[in-house]
Amino acid sequence: MGEGLGSTRPPQSPASPLHDDDLLSEILLRLPPLPPSLPRASLVCTHWRRLVTDPYFRRRFLARHWNWKPLGFFFRGDQPGHEDLTFTPVSDPRDSVPPERSSVSVKPECREEGGGGGDDYFWEFSGCRHGRVLLVQKSSSHGLRLVLVWNPVSGERQFVAVPQLSGPDWNTVRVHVAVIGASGDRGPFKVALAWFDLHGVHACLYSSESGEWGDVASVAVKTRSVFTLSFANVLVGYSLYWIIFGRKDCILEFDLCSHDLAVVEVPKYVYANHYGLYLSTLAKGGGLSLVAVSGDQLSARIWERTADSGGVAQWMLGGTIELRELLLLRPGVHQVRETVIGLAGDDNVIFVSTYRGVFMVHLQSMLFEKILETNPFSSNGTIHPFTNLHASGTDLKNCSLRF
Repeated sequence: MGEGLGSTRPPQSPASPLHDDDLLSEILLRLPPLPPSLPRASLVCTHWRRLVTDPYFRRRFLARHWNWKPLGFFFRGDQPGHEDLTFTPVSDPRDSVPPERSSVSVKPECREEGGGGGDDYFWEFSGCRHGRVLLVQKSSSHGLRLVLVWNPVSGERQFVAVPQLSGPDWNTVRVHVAVIGASGDRGPFKVALAWFDLHGVHACLYSSESGEWGDVASVAVKTRSVFTLSFANVLVGYSLYWIIFGRKDCILEFDLCSHDLAVVEVPKYVYANHYGLYLSTLAKGGGLSLVAVSGDQLSARIWERTADSGGVAQWMLGGTIELRELLLLRPGVHQVRETVIGLAGDDNVIFVSTYRGVFMVHLQSMLFEKILETNPFSSNGTIHPFTNLHASGTDLKNCSLRF
């Protein structure tokens, strides 16, 4: 019997949010950043376990809950008395320990015990991410030979031997290193190497789970002039990025899943006449961005890599930040030149050296604070914020690293 004209079909029940992966992921992202949260969620069902154990979800979870205010700073100046790599925790007003007792010096250079032939090895700081610090051991005759992954909070240290990944000129190759923790400062990690030679740019990935290095990926670079890779790198999704500086600047992309290597082209108008060029994650959804700082005015132009209606990637100007105006600096009245001394792209924090000290500016909130009263930097000083999801500044007061 057919349905009557006046009959109505019962409305179809909307799909439960718990069956929509995208919506469920957004809900799970809002769990509190306590150690039991994700393990408990993974016990609900296999569907939830698959979502919360996905590396990309874990990185999004860490990025959402990671406190952008660092526990302290690793910095290495270039003025007398400030050449060593030093860690200075951020002091807590409620803490009774004087700030001077919180500083820890890490000697980047040392002599290998029993190092044959009197060969001098030295340790070089290579950055920090996800609660881990990265140092590399090099020598003038053997190049990069050892990587140290150090957790200053737990004291855990893991040495990773580096094989000769390039030709006979490996000892002269400048290798750039990055660390990635799938679960923050705890659990397995990966170490990425990137370097260039006469044949192009190369990269390789080490996994602490397998204890092995993967295959070397390579890509040619169009520029025929001398080029170099940036010290700093940023992590966007499953990929690491470095700037390739040359006659025509571009960006190196290393996919951590497929181990593919690619070059991202950058129009010249993006970096023309820049005083400093830095990678960041200021684009929508934490996407890839470039910050170009120009001249004495400390004007920071933010360029975001987005896709147009046809899906073609393009660079769009997302905004301009006048750092001099923001920090209320008076131009031309002091001998010390104001300059940007670094940008932590994962956290979108820029560091400005001024006659009033060193300031940290968060480029999203526009909040800033002075982190150093005196200025130990001139042109080659570097500064790196250290963050940890499971620790406070007091956990680092007695940390030390000796070889």
